[in-house]
Amino acid sequence: LKGIVGIEAAIVLIAFVVVAAALAFVVLNMGFYTTQRSKEVMGQGLAQASSALEIDGTVLAKVDKDNGNLVCAIIPIRLSAGQKDVDLTPGKSDIAVWVINKGGLTTTYTNAEHNLTNQKYTQAVTNLTKYLKDINYKGGIIETANFTIDELCAASGATWSGVAVIWRVPNNGDNVLQAGEKVLVVVNFTKLGSILAQIDGGLKPYDIFKVEIKPPIGSALTIERQVPASLAYEYIDLG
Repeated sequence: LKGIVGIEAAIVLIAFVVVAAALAFVVLNMGFYTTQRSKEVMGQGLAQASSALEIDGTVLAKVDKDNGNLVCAIIPIRLSAGQKDVDLTPGKSDIAVWVINKGGLTTTYTNAEHNLTNQKYTQAVTNLTKYLKDINYKGGIIETANFTIDELCAASGATWSGVAVIWRVPNNGDNVLQAGEKVLVVVNFTKLGSILAQIDGGLKPYDIFKVEIKPPIGSALTIERQVPASLAYEYIDLG
């Protein structure tokens, strides 16, 4: 009888141990899951709080010396270090432009056709164009990255909004900005002036403008510059 009672007690004890082990596993598993979710949430929060884009060098501008106006700005952009790829397709990313105390446009980046002229040829391009191309004398296509400030700012076309994203070579030919790729954001204030009467003809000395590039993920990249007091040179460095 004592042996049977001892066996029963052992079985009960083993059952308690097994149940306790199962409960401990459940608790530990929930803890690991909670920790993993916390890491994911923190990572997503950091991704949303930081900008995936950054300025790659100097913002250049073209000046109409005869009228004393800043007419165009060119902003080089690249992917921030350690950031994931950014889809710059119109409709997924957006670009807004403001001129302080004069007006602004919240949506300027559209898949609209415009023309760029390089050397002796005019090539129709869109904001989705991956290469700046020129037709050579043999009828073939050659890639070129030698568009000047004048040529970039002289983009034209009835449907062009005044803001274009031009992809520099080399790139892999898609709409996604990846590590090692660079784009030029061209803002033509004379074209925007046809929509915003207060900046018709360009920006005046001391005007402050902002360009905000809003990617699908992450915070927007805001570029703010002030037009210098003197516009005596045709090309200026806005820093």
